[in-house]
Amino acid sequence: MTEGPGWAGVRDDRGVSTTLNYVLGLGIALILITGLLLAGGTFVENQRDRSIRTELEVLGEQVSADVTMADRLVETTGDNESVQVGRSLPPRVAGSTYEVSIEGGSDPQVVVRTTDPEITVTVPVKTSTPIEPSSVSGGTVAVNLTASDRLRLEDEAI
Repeated sequence: MTEGPGWAGVRDDRGVSTTLNYVLGLGIALILITGLLLAGGTFVENQRDRSIRTELEVLGEQVSADVTMADRLVETTGDNESVQVGRSLPPRVAGSTYEVSIEGGSDPQVVVRTTDPEITVTVPVKTSTPIEPSSVSGGTVAVNLTASDRLRLEDEAI
C-alpha cells in the first residue's frame, strides 16, 4: 500500500475477493460432491440388498418346490422307499454366503438367510410328511427321507 494524500487511511482489499470466491466455490463443490457420494452409496447399498433378497426368494421357492416334490414321492412310493430330491444351488449370493434351512411344525417353511448383510427370507411349504428341522450351506443340496419317515435337508451330491 502506498501512502500519499489520496491513500490516507484507505485499505486495499481487492485481492481478497478473488481468493474468497475461489475458496467458497471449492467449499460448495466439495459439499455437493460429498452429498452425491453419500446418496449414491446408499442407493447402491439398497439395490444390493434388494438384489440379494430377490435371489434368496428364488432359492427359497426352489427348495420349497423340492420339499413338496419329495413329499409327493413319499406319498406315491410308500413309507419304506428311499426318496431323494436334489438340486445344485449357487455357492454364494451377490458375493455373500448363505444358509438354507427347513423348519417343521404346524407351519413348515423354508428359511434362507445371509450373514453379511443380514437378510432373511421365509417361504411356506405344504407337506403331509413331517419335516425334520435341518440346515445346509449353499451348493448342492438334497431333500431326503430319513429312517424315521421325515423329510430332511442335507448337503449331498445329486
